[in-house]
Amino acid sequence: MRLPNLGLVSHRFGALLALALTACTVQIGGHDDDGDGLFNSEELDFGTDPDDVDTDDDRVWDGEEVFVFGTNPRDTDTDDDGMNDRADPIPWVNGAIPATEHALFTQNADGTARTQLVSTRMQENHVVQGPTNAPYLIYQTYLADANGDGAFDESDLSASAIAKMNVDGSRPRYLTDFDAFGLRTNNGAVDVTPHVSPDGTHVIWASDRHALGSFQLRLYVMEVDGERKRRLAYESDAPANDELDSDPHWGPNDRIVWKRETIGSGPRASRLYTATLNRDDWTLEDVTQRTDPADGTLSFFPPGDYDAQISPDGNWIASYRHLADAPGAFGDWDAFVGRFSDAAQPADASITFLLPDTTIADFFPRWNAAGNRLALWSLDSTIASGDAIDVFVFDLDLAGATPSVTAVHNVTAGAGWNESMPSWSTDSAAPEKLYFSASR
Repeated sequence: MRLPNLGLVSHRFGALLALALTACTVQIGGHDDDGDGLFNSEELDFGTDPDDVDTDDDRVWDGEEVFVFGTNPRDTDTDDDGMNDRADPIPWVNGAIPATEHALFTQNADGTARTQLVSTRMQENHVVQGPTNAPYLIYQTYLADANGDGAFDESDLSASAIAKMNVDGSRPRYLTDFDAFGLRTNNGAVDVTPHVSPDGTHVIWASDRHALGSFQLRLYVMEVDGERKRRLAYESDAPANDELDSDPHWGPNDRIVWKRETIGSGPRASRLYTATLNRDDWTLEDVTQRTDPADGTLSFFPPGDYDAQISPDGNWIASYRHLADAPGAFGDWDAFVGRFSDAAQPADASITFLLPDTTIADFFPRWNAAGNRLALWSLDSTIASGDAIDVFVFDLDLAGATPSVTAVHNVTAGAGWNESMPSWSTDSAAPEKLYFSASR
């Protein structure tokens, strides 16, 4: 029987009960002409269209509506709360609509051809496309309002999950966080910062699933469909029990970069580490501390380095450092680049800050396919409200003795959203296209 358990359906997803009670066909196999995850005979049972992957046009495919979300594939708003099932953080519960609207956009790096792909009431960020021309995006999302503030966003890390969608924003499905019946359920783990391997076969991410609630994040890998989840081992220099490893990036030649920091209060810093991933036994080899910022105590995140990325040629690392408690709540964050290997590492002589500024915080630098531009997002503390967060593109000169920025482009100014976490398209026909998250 391929249907969800009827008792569970009636308890959690009352809107599906009438459908499920009529769907009693035992399926040993069958045809699925439209490839939506429902056999043709099941489509007849549910009253869905066997030639349409999304009968109700809510951008959630029929099979996932039935077997993953527990929603009605014939109703765009299963719980009748005014939110489309694609936009609803809990689409089977009629509840308050979160105040913040989240979105995913595409746009050319020159600021043209802006297109909104997704509008939701839960954050979908850390979005990355799979390797060249991959038809999917991998991202991080939030399944519950864990801190009770009425939002479903990055402050709800214990309800985070890794998910996958089509490049047009349709067909969301989950790679983590299922119950015994395959229904989407918060597993209580921090599952964050995914990135796809260069060959498109695997996803690396950080999680505390081995010690729920500990925030003792470790690096994990799974196949790109979510199967065969494994915790990575360390050949040397493994993190201590009071440390976390997160923000991994999988670069060419199976080189990995990530951050490590001490868990808890008191003076500490976030430092970058690099290694080579041995896929034979899923071990990180040649583990090397790449940066060494000074320990300190700041009011908003510890000082240090975050969200590093390796350049497409494997020669450079881009990251950003939290330096001080100004400007504003975010602090002073400055983007930098350095060679993957440098005789001076982990000293500061091995990195170059790009455009340090005491009033502008730069986050999340991401390389384009040619390795000569960085997209990042910036917060301008001199803008009191409104459009203070935008996506920028830095043109780089990496040929000289010291890397430098030759031009700066604000590509999202004045659009009425706070745009963040850009990543580059891997579409070979549009290599200068960006994906980014936004909220308002």
